[in-house]
Amino acid sequence: PLDPVRFLPLLPMTPNEAAWKRVHGAGALQERWLTSGTDLRDPARTSVSLD
Repeated sequence: PLDPVRFLPLLPMTPNEAAWKRVHGAGALQERWLTSGTDLRDPARTSVSLD
């Protein structure tokens, strides 16, 4: 028997968010998104505040 198929979530991010994630980690970026109420499904959204 084969292993079940797994679907991984794809979270679009801006180039600034990607750079910040490399330095601070994925968990820290997800926390920023949650605290600011970021709608990750919005393709026209701006970068979350990374200050």
